[in-house]
Amino acid sequence: MLRSFLLGFFLSLLTTTAALAQAISGRVTDAKTGQALPFVNIGVVGKALGTVSNEQGQYGLAFQESLANDTVRVSYLGYQPLLLTLRQLRAQPAVMLSATAVALAEVRVQASRRAWRDRTLGFTGNSENSTLSLEPKDLGAETGTVIYLKRRPTKVLRANFNVAYNQVGNVTLRVNLYRLDAKGRPTNEKLLRREVLLHTTATHGPISVDLAPDNLLLNEDFFLSLEWVGGADAAALHKGLAFSAGIGYADNDIYFRSTSQASWERISAGAVLAGMQPKLSFYVTAQD
Repeated sequence: MLRSFLLGFFLSLLTTTAALAQAISGRVTDAKTGQALPFVNIGVVGKALGTVSNEQGQYGLAFQESLANDTVRVSYLGYQPLLLTLRQLRAQPAVMLSATAVALAEVRVQASRRAWRDRTLGFTGNSENSTLSLEPKDLGAETGTVIYLKRRPTKVLRANFNVAYNQVGNVTLRVNLYRLDAKGRPTNEKLLRREVLLHTTATHGPISVDLAPDNLLLNEDFFLSLEWVGGADAAALHKGLAFSAGIGYADNDIYFRSTSQASWERISAGAVLAGMQPKLSFYVTAQD
């Protein structure tokens, strides 16, 4: 009886382990053309289980029985987000997204004689000793900072990111600008209307992206972030890639998430620093 019990126990344990270890493999395509969609965000909403499709639209996502009935969100700029359960995704891993029209908000600028001034918004420090990493669990890991406007409207011309060190070589990052909610936290609503990707091997110093062609004329504070979408792996990225950071009193709220569709978490220096807070060296050059 004892042998039967132990045998049954271990068989049950193996079955449970196998179930937990199951992986979902699939491909994301355009519903109309069948064309593969690269760098699509796929993940359980609000949980640290997510990923990003590769350049061929292929993805891999772990299946966890405890999250089987949780909502998975599949999203890509210019396409209608798809919501389904993790169990449904396992049953039908081939995902098709439908293109949707992107409505652009009307912008009116009156004061035609206004003189625009050049301005840098955000923290520009380039320390190699005070750093902050992406804290990745999987593709889609993301970190960034709130950019506070001085005058409104503001033209955003370039996004800049100070790399403290890069020991992983080539890495692909996506530049995102998100709208803030009523409490000043980042949402998932993007202000950029195109995919902006950085393929970089920069080992130190600023990397910059020209956003002038996007004609971003903003009347609101926003969240500027970098998202890991390709290159290296999570363990190597955690140890081998970091961005310059610092400590100060100025507003520079930092948020991160460890993978696609996870909840945003705020980084805090704690009360020990008497009101001071960490600052991430992500900034924009602008005119206002």
